[in-house]
Amino acid sequence: MNKLTFREKYSYGIGALGKDLAYAIVSTYLMVYFTDAVGLNPAFVGTLFLVARLWDAVNDPAMGMIVDNTRSKFGKFRPWIFIGTVLNAVVIVFLFRKPDLEGLPLYAYFSIMYILWGMTYTIMDIPYWSMIPALTSSKEEREQVAVIPRIFASTAWLIMGTFGLSIVKKLGNGNVVKGYSSFAVVIAVAFIISAIITCLNVKERVETPKNAEKVSFKQTLNIIRKNDQLVVFIGIVLGMNLIMQISGSMAIYYFTYVVGKESLFSVYQAFAGIAEISGLVLLPILTKKIGREDVFKFGSILPIAGFLILFVA
Repeated sequence: MNKLTFREKYSYGIGALGKDLAYAIVSTYLMVYFTDAVGLNPAFVGTLFLVARLWDAVNDPAMGMIVDNTRSKFGKFRPWIFIGTVLNAVVIVFLFRKPDLEGLPLYAYFSIMYILWGMTYTIMDIPYWSMIPALTSSKEEREQVAVIPRIFASTAWLIMGTFGLSIVKKLGNGNVVKGYSSFAVVIAVAFIISAIITCLNVKERVETPKNAEKVSFKQTLNIIRKNDQLVVFIGIVLGMNLIMQISGSMAIYYFTYVVGKESLFSVYQAFAGIAEISGLVLLPILTKKIGREDVFKFGSILPIAGFLILFVA
């Protein structure tokens, strides 16, 4: 099998740039948009975010099963990447659009939009990352390819965190709600363009056998339940995502209302982004020298220590 070309590797990586720009605007700014711009109750927003993460525990495996059972002339991954991207881009636009509603209808609107955002993002995110083993049968090449979208994804978070607030203020020209709404449209367009680049230039090379057994949702749940290591891994990922979303959403409040300097949030996000990209570059080097297990242990302690120093000390 021929090695992946430069075009294929980086077209795949560009997909991560668009999808993480879409994820970052929600993870970083949606809570402050809900509470400070729209005026939703903070307790309600926090509860909504928690319910959505619990729903992910069901939604993610279900989407994995759907992708695994997909058979089409375009492969099993690319159709869902494109469909999920278009749907999610549309939802993002409506998520950051304040309707002419008040009271319960307003809360219901944003609740539905946020749940839909999570579900439509899963439609494209699951097949995107699941596509890596289908790109090449070489373990070494898969590991090399996997780093590229991670770097693009970290770059998206760096851009969003460092320049997001400035862009919102520029586009809104004094109207914060309008600024977020316009920014969401820009991100949605970039998201769709990046997905098109990925879907056009990246194809599955390792095909699924035609006689491969289809897996039902019940079988998927049984597989997860019987694999204790997989259960632990899923728990770690869900917990990590929840903590990252909480800490990411808290940061802007912390610098705005505790420190008293909103501008420091962009500086904080810039250094966080640079550190993440540096970590991705150093990961293969450290793994070879001290091993994956030690890198994982050391890498787990550092963020916890940094979080405690920043928000508690």
